[in-house]
Amino acid sequence: MHNKLQLVLAAALVLSPAAFAQTTGSTSSGTSTSLSNDIKNDKQDLQQDQQQLKQDQQQVQADKQKLQADRLNHASKAQIQADKAQLQADRRKMKSLKADMHKDKKDLHHDRRQRRRHA
Repeated sequence: MHNKLQLVLAAALVLSPAAFAQTTGSTSSGTSTSLSNDIKNDKQDLQQDQQQLKQDQQQVQADKQKLQADRLNHASKAQIQADKAQLQADRRKMKSLKADMHKDKKDLHHDRRQRRRHA
């Protein structure tokens, strides 16, 4: 219990200077520049995620076809289970990527809105 308390206090001491360092004021032109960079970065992230999503969709389609072919060819139970596991893993990856894309779109919308407010 005592060690946990020390760990929490040490973390608070380490993180507090970093938090105070971010409280410096910035000019509106600095804000505008950073918002423009944020928008640019969000657009790039979204474009990369869309490309990755297309690749992942193709991979899921290939996994489905492989599973179907293995079933038709009466492959071993272990092979079919491996195919199913791979398909599930690729679907989870796609789901995570879609969530990331949603976050990127939300960030982009927020940054654009902030830029309009500060303009």
